[in-house]
Amino acid sequence: MSQVKEFCEEWRGLHGGNYYYVLDNGCCNHIARYATKSVRDGDRVCYYVDESKIANKVVFEIVSSKSGSIYVEPNVELVNRCIDLPHLTDPERRFVEEWHKYYIPMLEFIKGTAVRSIGVSNMLESHLKYLPKYPFPFFIPYSSDARLKPFVVLTREIHEIYIALIILKEFVKDMDFVDFRQSSVLPVADIGNYSLWYQLDFTPNTMCRGILRNYCGSFDVSKCKEHLPQWLLQIYSQICTVLGKSPDQLQGLRPDIMFTQAVSSCHDLFESSTIEIKLIIECKNFDYAYWAKDVNMQIKPYKEIFQPEHMIVASLKPVPQYVKNELKSWGIEVIDNVYPGGGGEEQLVKYVKQVLGFT
Repeated sequence: MSQVKEFCEEWRGLHGGNYYYVLDNGCCNHIARYATKSVRDGDRVCYYVDESKIANKVVFEIVSSKSGSIYVEPNVELVNRCIDLPHLTDPERRFVEEWHKYYIPMLEFIKGTAVRSIGVSNMLESHLKYLPKYPFPFFIPYSSDARLKPFVVLTREIHEIYIALIILKEFVKDMDFVDFRQSSVLPVADIGNYSLWYQLDFTPNTMCRGILRNYCGSFDVSKCKEHLPQWLLQIYSQICTVLGKSPDQLQGLRPDIMFTQAVSSCHDLFESSTIEIKLIIECKNFDYAYWAKDVNMQIKPYKEIFQPEHMIVASLKPVPQYVKNELKSWGIEVIDNVYPGGGGEEQLVKYVKQVLGFT
């Protein structure tokens, strides 16, 4: 007589969640398909499976830490043996096609360019390590929304870092370590007379890992005016004018890629009387319809708030000509098809070289 085996999952996305799958004739089926009973207690769900139903089949587990690291037990190669994930929706299946067309080549480029070490999110680090056939968020079984939210975050980060690296590769020969973690206190690299920053955060309580508190003992900008550089106060003033918000109401004011005058750290920026923002690059990796609202809610406001000398929207997908014309009237260039082999990446690098004075 066969026995019943218990499989318990934590439904916590990819920050402490774990999920069981059965490799069955090429299909990776969630363990629920084989269970005779399930018991849920909050985020914890236990499935009870007659072992005869999974005899001669391989069971594997997707495991994530609270910090977002992901691994597969007993072997990540089991993920790559999946011919199908039956629970995926039609839009998710189209995203799987894009995963192979766009993102696997970008991951390979990132992995091959940052040869020794790279600072990225734990979720991206796991994908760089394994280059999985399916993005790990698509193994979250209980909700399409729960799958798509981390997938959007992951693919956005991949595209942003890919763009930064295709630029850096033109100027920096030896990249021993490049740090693309958010709210860094250091620029990613210096290029000539300029520093490249990745998501330099202007939100008061998170900027440069809390540098405002170091300067004035508070994150309240209204209490720090005597201690903050004039250029930062001017940016915060523009935020009030453009967005109608005080700096303390901000969330996530982080241009994707920014070139400033060459400095060694956030501290150097704070000691400078002025900031020269030579170029801002905003990266978009989905169809225009997905980010159309960003034109008026993010892209144009960034142009007004930061007043960069040059600004580019680098899009993975084609952008309608009328949108390009509208943004050009604001002094914002649009370069589309920015992905490996898309042609836009070469145009982008050429533009950056011109802006930085290398042609």
